[in-house]
Amino acid sequence: MKKAFIYFFIGLLVSQKINGQVVPQGFLVGNDVPTVTIGTQVWMKYNLDLEVYQDGTNIERANLAFTRSVILPSWCYYNYDIANDITYGKLYNGYAVNDSRNICPVGFRIPTRADFNTLNSFLGTNAGGKLKEAGLINWASPNTGATNSSGFTGLPGGYMGDAGSSSNIGLQGYFWTSTSNGSTNYIRYLRSGDALFTESTGFVLAGGASVRCIKN
Repeated sequence: MKKAFIYFFIGLLVSQKINGQVVPQGFLVGNDVPTVTIGTQVWMKYNLDLEVYQDGTNIERANLAFTRSVILPSWCYYNYDIANDITYGKLYNGYAVNDSRNICPVGFRIPTRADFNTLNSFLGTNAGGKLKEAGLINWASPNTGATNSSGFTGLPGGYMGDAGSSSNIGLQGYFWTSTSNGSTNYIRYLRSGDALFTESTGFVLAGGASVRCIKN
């Protein structure tokens, strides 16, 4: 009986290695990341929720607050409440997004401004509505035009400001790009009150927003 258990355990380890990718530092990443194909692009189906870079090193957690004086790549839960993690994933500051170690899983990357432009153009009229999760379970009313016909299931994870503030959960979802515009990066956001997928540069690198990775 004991011997059978040992064989089972060894088999399980072998199976895990076959079903994963080992990156330079030996960090094992599963290759079964849920995705959705929209046009020619393949996106992660959910907001990023990882605490490590692709090389296996830890991304710092902002235990106290995102602040203007801290430029350390880091993540946090919305309002520092772990209860928000299961639905909305983690929020990452722009320094983590820009880090060359890549916070996305192996085979994925942070989308560029051009990637989001392509997505928006492909979906056309009411692109934001086609990206938003339908209904009012996670979105506040009125969740205008939300059909999720793209399968993207965009969620209103809100944001963390650079002075420890948290805002707009249930109302807006903000997504980083890797494309710089001077002192910050371009972002795209979804809102409860319209069916647009709006571009903005009104977001500081020290603040926290959601990340939706795109396949390489």
